[in-house]
Amino acid sequence: MRFSLRGLITDDLAIDLGTAHTYIATRGRGLVVSEPTLVAIDRNDGEVIAVGNEALEMLGRSSEEIEICSPLDDGVVSDFDLTARMLSSYIRKARGSRALFSRRVILGVPSDITSVERHALVQAVQAAGADKVHVADKGYLAAMGAGIITNDERASMVVDLGAATTQMAIVSRSNLIASRSIRKGGADMDLAIIDHIKRYHNLLIGSRTAERVKIELGCALPIHKIPTAALESTKIRGQSLLKAVPEMLTIVPQEIHTAIEPVIREIINAIRRFMEDLSPEVAGDIYDKGLTITGGGALLAKMEERMASELNLKVATVKDPRASVVHGASMLFENPMLLRRLSRQYS
Repeated sequence: MRFSLRGLITDDLAIDLGTAHTYIATRGRGLVVSEPTLVAIDRNDGEVIAVGNEALEMLGRSSEEIEICSPLDDGVVSDFDLTARMLSSYIRKARGSRALFSRRVILGVPSDITSVERHALVQAVQAAGADKVHVADKGYLAAMGAGIITNDERASMVVDLGAATTQMAIVSRSNLIASRSIRKGGADMDLAIIDHIKRYHNLLIGSRTAERVKIELGCALPIHKIPTAALESTKIRGQSLLKAVPEMLTIVPQEIHTAIEPVIREIINAIRRFMEDLSPEVAGDIYDKGLTITGGGALLAKMEERMASELNLKVATVKDPRASVVHGASMLFENPMLLRRLSRQYS
């Protein structure tokens, strides 16, 4: 039997490694991994028990001997070993039985990442089995995935609303004109909901409950502007801090909006400051074309309307906002010249 090295090499991989969620796409097969950035470890020996969806199912319901955590913080590596082991599991899923190692990986990173933080991310990906790692700006990748990079000479703007970071970018044709990120996102809204419920209701809830409430009742606009929202409510369960027993509570949209409003305001103010630094020509282009929002935060109810009102711009959400970055990264493989120009290679 003739031995073929090609059979050992898997598809090129595009990775969006987020604090809350990880996406991996392969060249030719599209999105193959979409799982939470979570690891379950045994506190006694440090062994990894589960990752991703399996770890999520254990969150809040595991024994004291098991710790559930994200190995990333604000989009950067906080635990190198756990990040590498989690990625190794995800990359094995992406490969299936197709290969033993990967030739190339494109990894999206926030624009404000430091060289030390970038190096830690790259090392974690390499430790997980990648050969060459190309690092590219998340904002540009989000713009590619959103389909706003065209032959039009006018500039376009994208805002990627992630869990831990909000990334802003201005692109024109294949050029990245400006990019900026702040370490604020959907996960901060979840924490704000947890704090609000604890402070005003003496009820301790978990992060999964907070996220569910945000999805069900969260709204970027004040509730008095949405008459139908006043009729909605949901029930949450948690641990009473006064009685030390489980307790159920009915929550209404106004409370959730009050909790998350400071985070929304901070994000919009950051976008406004970013736009203030644009040249008159680029600002004119953005005024004409509007901006595109991607990321999980784009799915918050009435986010388009809120941003359009605050920024005085047309705002559009892409069809699959959560996967825009990883789709953009996989598209770079089809343009080798652009890949070389816009990314930094590590091998």
